[in-house]
Amino acid sequence: MLAKFGFLGMAILVLGGLVVMTLAGWLLVLAVSLYRRWRYPPRSAELGERSGETFEETSQDSLGGFTWTTDDPR
Repeated sequence: MLAKFGFLGMAILVLGGLVVMTLAGWLLVLAVSLYRRWRYPPRSAELGERSGETFEETSQDSLGGFTWTTDDPR
């Protein structure tokens, strides 16, 4: 293939392939995020206030109440 396209042509094909794969990845991430937003809509702040729950109480995050501190543990 290098003999057919030359060095510059081969470099353009490789870089073009990388660009195409990057765009495909972005489109895949966009499709998955849109699907998840459609399938599992975010809870509104009003719903949490009406039910008496805060975001921290309804969060399914595994790091629940973690807060960042600058103090080194000793």
